[in-house]
Amino acid sequence: MNVFLPNKCSPSDIKVLQLSDLHLMSSIDDQLVGVNTEESFLSVLKLAHEESWPPDLIILTGDLSQDSSTQSYKRLIGHLEKLKTPCYVLPGNHDTPNTLKQLFSNSPVSYQPFLHYREWMFAFLNTEVPGEEGGALYDVEINNLREEINAHPDKNVLICLHHQLIPVGSKWLDTMAVSNPEALIEIIETYPAVRGVIHGHVHQSFNSNIENTPLFSAPSTCFQFKPNSKEFAIDKLPPGYRWLRLSAQGDISTDIIRLKEAPLNLDQDSAGY
Repeated sequence: MNVFLPNKCSPSDIKVLQLSDLHLMSSIDDQLVGVNTEESFLSVLKLAHEESWPPDLIILTGDLSQDSSTQSYKRLIGHLEKLKTPCYVLPGNHDTPNTLKQLFSNSPVSYQPFLHYREWMFAFLNTEVPGEEGGALYDVEINNLREEINAHPDKNVLICLHHQLIPVGSKWLDTMAVSNPEALIEIIETYPAVRGVIHGHVHQSFNSNIENTPLFSAPSTCFQFKPNSKEFAIDKLPPGYRWLRLSAQGDISTDIIRLKEAPLNLDQDSAGY
């Protein structure tokens, strides 16, 4: 297992923990496909403490809640505040951006468009479309991203969003990707400062690239989707997280860390949720 132990990092490296697709709910007893999402999330956090602590930043790439309930968000904030680490969230298709703006407004747990940290700039894009499972990029965010990159030409850039920009190879899931990725892809292809893209939504580890710029997804902290499936299918792989080590020169090292076992009552025969 490749973990980012502090003694393996340069002092200038930024250690990032990516958590995604928590699907917390209003009640801590609720389940999805047989999984208590709250318990599973806390198990993944415990694993991160054992294997990869301390990160410099924690990024949560959407679907923080399944029902966009205030109760689920407030509990999440409570869990994250205990970590004493700056945390940055962005919305998924199950979240409500306006609710995130209201609740995730104070350090150390924030919802904001950009973060400048050492030699890097982090862009947190909203791809949520009300009432839709798929995503889209809004002109104002694309324009703001371009302006921010131009204003800080010395910064390496990591773009963070929820929905996938390019197909991941699952027919059903790729109908719910970003519907208009062209403008962001153009930025990625045009600006060498863009060093990478991370996203959630696909409940699996997926690595690809756009013009040699790497794209990485993270596993869900609860249940996983089976890769390369034509229809909705649950995988037996355990929950986990992605870690990233970002160098001052713009290089990215990364790996996936998982629990040893899938949740005990995982319903692999589920037809949806």
